[in-house]
Amino acid sequence: MIRFQAKADAVALAALILAILIWASSFVFMKIAVAEFGPMLTVFLRMILASAVLFFFIPVFRKESYQAGDWKWFLALALCEPCLYFVFEGLALTYTTASEAGMITSLQPLMVAVAAFYFLQEKLNARLLTGCGVAVAGAALLSLTGEASESAPNPMLGNFLELIAIAFAAAYSIVARRLMHRYSPLFLTGIQTFVGSVFFLPAVLLSGDSIPASVTWDGAMAVLFLAWGVNIIAFTCYNFSLGKMPASQAGAWLNLLPLACLFFGWLLLDETLTLLQYAGAAIVLVGVIISQTKPRRKSVFIEQEMLENHGAIAQQDELAQRPVVSVNS
Repeated sequence: MIRFQAKADAVALAALILAILIWASSFVFMKIAVAEFGPMLTVFLRMILASAVLFFFIPVFRKESYQAGDWKWFLALALCEPCLYFVFEGLALTYTTASEAGMITSLQPLMVAVAAFYFLQEKLNARLLTGCGVAVAGAALLSLTGEASESAPNPMLGNFLELIAIAFAAAYSIVARRLMHRYSPLFLTGIQTFVGSVFFLPAVLLSGDSIPASVTWDGAMAVLFLAWGVNIIAFTCYNFSLGKMPASQAGAWLNLLPLACLFFGWLLLDETLTLLQYAGAAIVLVGVIISQTKPRRKSVFIEQEMLENHGAIAQQDELAQRPVVSVNS
């Protein structure tokens, strides 16, 4: 039974790490797509393309056992993410770099942990809070030392918009954790995507974004990756992991997201950081290690030692109380 649980935990962690890697690269592809299509059209296209795939799963979705009143939670889930999260993320990436926006996400685990404490009665521990705090300090250092450029005209504004986006992402984690015990991960992903498609249709019409006369290969591939890689695979993996582990624990692993964003920004967009920003990235990594390190359970060994000592003392007392029998030869 213990071995089975350990295997299930390993699968959940693998799914979570896969989701984190896909999300990290999504900042790069979102940056590419937004530059070509605009923020609202980019999000709408990814919603429609993802819905086209998930449409074939509707017969499977119909087998889900709906519980009365859950429509409110479905709506809250979809409004938090993808709707409002993608609105603010798309706007953020028009003002800041993919690397910096990704580093701001280091605040999300702390938001998730605190929200899980208040709404899900999950316990907070000193190591989790300390690790998240260290990661936040690293992200702040990286963000504050950023400089304006052609691709990032107003990093501070962009990072603030990204902060709002991850606040909605944190709220999403709490709602998803509540629903994970009643519905399958893919079903919740489908709900998000279908509601997102309806939400962004008027948004794209009001925004004035339009498909350019000539679409580049990079732009088309970026949208397809966002639709199928992020909207379907990443969200399904994340929803699956939330069903197997506490929201605060899953949130702590999200501290790896900023570093992965940094790597993909350097690899795919040639984004570079200053020495102080690299120092901030290192601090984020330290925060992840602290938050995920479990204290050694010394109490078990202390109690065992006390029992052994108590047993030895009792045995000595018993021997001392036995009558002495002298044998005369």
